[in-house]
Amino acid sequence: MKYALFSGCRTGFDIPQHPKSAKAVLSRLNVEVEELDFGCCGYPVKEKNLDAFLLLAIRNLAIAQAHNLPVLTLCKCCFGSLKQAEYHFKNDPDKQAMINWLLQKEGLYYDGGVKIHHMLTLLDREIDEGLIRQSITRPLDGIKVAPSYGCHALRPSTITGFDEHPDAPTIFERIITLTGAEPVNWSKRLECCGNPLLDKNTPLADGFILAKYETAEQEGADIICTACNYCHMQFEHGRKLILKSGSSTPLPAILLTQLLGRAMGLEKGWTGVETRA
Repeated sequence: MKYALFSGCRTGFDIPQHPKSAKAVLSRLNVEVEELDFGCCGYPVKEKNLDAFLLLAIRNLAIAQAHNLPVLTLCKCCFGSLKQAEYHFKNDPDKQAMINWLLQKEGLYYDGGVKIHHMLTLLDREIDEGLIRQSITRPLDGIKVAPSYGCHALRPSTITGFDEHPDAPTIFERIITLTGAEPVNWSKRLECCGNPLLDKNTPLADGFILAKYETAEQEGADIICTACNYCHMQFEHGRKLILKSGSSTPLPAILLTQLLGRAMGLEKGWTGVETRA
């Protein structure tokens, strides 16, 4: 299997461990990835200019189509953006004409149909569960993991198709269980991390992430697990707030690929799943 890896704009500087750990885990699962000349998924401009959002997103799908590859995203915001852009593109002939007219300047064209996967949907639907289980050499027995779902992959469910039960999803828990860890069904697992509000209403955004940290700990988690670049950056932001306040030591917040990497016995330097215990 081969996929075009869509790491997202922020990974190179903010969270380089995300693509690094993803590549290592995918290699262990015999999944080949290629990094193409992708640009922004369009998420940051979606609320400001729909046409600009669509052009940015569809350009990436056109690049993948030119290489005859499905797309694999690491970030749920990127996943949601690409899925929504494809939906709008398919259902608006005028937008199709406009975008392809602009894309032709780069020798690109998009006619739809590129498959878009998130790391979780790939693991859950495209890779044999037995292969994942065989790859687990250091089961995370006894570790309780609180999955933080993120908003943009779940909604609108009729477009993203991320989980067949968007109000009560289980896809994240299913993958966590394969590592030997115990998923925690915590009450704020589906709530927003606050990142989209960080520059607009910082106190509100801070309240969201601090409440997630507090609730995860109260409900028995040893670790919080993310599968989204923006969510992970927000948890890092929250961690700094907690440490600065001196009120407590926050739970570790790690990426799904780091969790899998540790369970697979891969390099400890970037897996970082040690708990506070």
